[in-house]
Amino acid sequence: MKYWPKSLRKSLTGKLVLLFLSIAVLFVVLVGGSMGKVFRDHFNNNVRSHLHQYLEYVQQDIGTPPNRQRAAELADKLNVDIYIVDAEGVWASNNTPFDFQALEVDKRSRKNNMEYGMARIGNNEVFMIRSDDASLYFDVPNLHPERSGGGFAPIVVLLFVLFLLYYLTQRMIRPVATLAAGVRKFGRGDLEYRIKVKQRDELGELADNFNEMADDIQQMLDAKRQLLLAISHELRSPLTRAKVSLELIDDGVQRAELDRDLLEMECLIEELLETERLSTSHHTLNVESCCLTDLIDAVLHEYFVDKDIRKELASESTTLEVDPARIKLLLKNLLDNALTHTPEGAAMPQIVVHDNSDAISISVQDYGVGIAADQIPFLTQPFYRGDTSRRRETGGYGLGLYLCRLIVEAHKGTLVIESEESIGTRVLVKLPYGQ
Repeated sequence: MKYWPKSLRKSLTGKLVLLFLSIAVLFVVLVGGSMGKVFRDHFNNNVRSHLHQYLEYVQQDIGTPPNRQRAAELADKLNVDIYIVDAEGVWASNNTPFDFQALEVDKRSRKNNMEYGMARIGNNEVFMIRSDDASLYFDVPNLHPERSGGGFAPIVVLLFVLFLLYYLTQRMIRPVATLAAGVRKFGRGDLEYRIKVKQRDELGELADNFNEMADDIQQMLDAKRQLLLAISHELRSPLTRAKVSLELIDDGVQRAELDRDLLEMECLIEELLETERLSTSHHTLNVESCCLTDLIDAVLHEYFVDKDIRKELASESTTLEVDPARIKLLLKNLLDNALTHTPEGAAMPQIVVHDNSDAISISVQDYGVGIAADQIPFLTQPFYRGDTSRRRETGGYGLGLYLCRLIVEAHKGTLVIESEESIGTRVLVKLPYGQ
């Protein structure tokens, strides 16, 4: 509730409540002002004239000179405050002080040797009847529109209605928040998440439509994944037979070219399979404690034994809780990518390891032609190639860095690419110690 006002202004519920509040205030102002004016006009035009006649009868009942005891009885009976000013002094039926000298008299009229009028003392308006011997003042509280009580009651009712309106509106559109949470979970890869909404209105229908859409998307993705995995597995058998048949070819140059193409196809199939395994929300890592130096040496010995790749390691005993097969694939792809983009005569790539307090940093640097800055954000996307015309010269299909990103993310790490044209490219991987 700390940020309730801000969230209320930005929420649909808050906007609806503010709209209804504005309408309610406008309604109260317009209707209240109109009714008040109508009541005052009716009071002035119709009630006051009869009230003069009514009070004249009261004055006659009090008598001349005024009988204070009779005035007290009438005041109690008629719920009227009566004030008498005569030769005996000032008298008030409610026993409160009455400064008749402060009266401001207006609207005077004379009839039967009596002076009638309206008088005001402060905010109180009283009726006046004067004779030669005495002056009588009548205060009728119930007939003063401007002094009517109960001013807080409409405010309390309005606040209660607004609170009830807010609660009902929030309850009515609560499925919107449920839908938003479901969209976020589904977007993060939780394809099995479904929205549970009990309402049978438009919002409930929208939730049902979302669930149907999620089912369709999951089925399409599962079908695509199964098809890709099936094709990849089925390609292994003809590749194996092609390799056996390749040994029967006498032409060494032709055999080398075919062997290179078959190796490229085999690598592509392996990358596709591994990409599909890591891109699902159910992928698992075979984590174990590994020495990073041993993994780097194994990759260099197995794949780059004839390459003069420089290495700079922080420690001979740096250990991490990782999946060794995936980390070796990560190192192989990064080094292979660096070698591919290193032109003849340039310095060989280097791999540098730094041991930080919370993570281990692996940097693979090449000194090739570099990459344009506008292409860097797309390098880790699947099948992206900055220059498709050079695919045959450089090899690959744009899955290498994408697979590297998936491996790093599966280990809860980060991968950053830095490059400058004509200088080279640096790929920095940070792997946390704790998984």
